[in-house]
Amino acid sequence: MVLSGRAKDPKLEQLARDVFAMFPNCHRCGQVIARFEDADVRVHAQRVVHRGKCPPPPSVEQLVPPTP
Repeated sequence: MVLSGRAKDPKLEQLARDVFAMFPNCHRCGQVIARFEDADVRVHAQRVVHRGKCPPPPSVEQLVPPTP
């Protein structure tokens, strides 16, 4: 079933919002997508990704103990 012609269907939008609520992490980069408006929800695959490019991963600093 092609859903592109039903972009303004309120039932389809509610389904997309429900999928986003269940899967708020991007399936490409793993980071949480803060807002539904920033997500590209793939209803058939129940997959959520960032619209456009994913943000850069957060940097993590580790302290390295001095060598003896």
